[in-house]
Amino acid sequence: MENVNILYYFTIYGILGWCLEVAYAAVNTGTFVNRGFLNGPICPIYGIGAVLIIDFLTPFKNNLILLFVTSIFITSLLEYMTGFILEKIFNNKWWDYSKYPFNIKGYICLKFSLAWGIACVLVMRIIHPLVENFIEFIPQFIGAFFLLCTAVLFVIDSIATIDTVLKLNFRLKRIHEISDKIKQKSDTIGKNISDDTIELKRKYEYQSAEFRKKYDDFSEDIIELKETYKKLTDRRNPLHRRLIKAFPNIKSNKYFEALNELKRNAAKK
Repeated sequence: MENVNILYYFTIYGILGWCLEVAYAAVNTGTFVNRGFLNGPICPIYGIGAVLIIDFLTPFKNNLILLFVTSIFITSLLEYMTGFILEKIFNNKWWDYSKYPFNIKGYICLKFSLAWGIACVLVMRIIHPLVENFIEFIPQFIGAFFLLCTAVLFVIDSIATIDTVLKLNFRLKRIHEISDKIKQKSDTIGKNISDDTIELKRKYEYQSAEFRKKYDDFSEDIIELKETYKKLTDRRNPLHRRLIKAFPNIKSNKYFEALNELKRNAAKK
């Protein structure tokens, strides 16, 4: 496989994969969702998967059973590795098939593995010959310009997306820390109220200024923390919102409740 063809296949199938994801989301949600890890209209996992399938399975494209079985293995391995690596790097599980039977750690499941197998057979038998013919008709200069532009945009988009995910994780960390502080303050107030009430009951001094001042200070701290918490959870960052909508089953390994709060806010109109 020529290097230039690899770039063509990666780009074309990455774009087609994005279109497929958007159509799938539209059927399930009734609205447009910009699917994919990146912001632009390309899903790299589809591009990589297509290149691997074309490279390894072209010799077997006339053997339907072998093509189908091998496609399931390659696409499932790629999906598992992608999910595993993304989770280890960003501490977020971007999709989760745990609710489906015959899944492996939620990264892959039998239902979608079979679907990928069927899709790959269609690609090898029907779609790829059309793509090859399309590439042959592209003038060399126009093709080189197209690949250069898409490569530059892909790199920029990748950097921007990584920055977005890192900022999202930092935001989740801040929400988690503030939530913990609110809980600690509340627990402290509760314990002090309990202890002081018992003590005041003995002394019959429920209206003492010292009693009121102590809890007024605590209340001010909690009010300030709650205001900061509300600002962090209510802030409408469009890039964070897009990622959460693109991966509705995303789970954070460290900040589960904080992410759920952002997901609830993202679901609001």
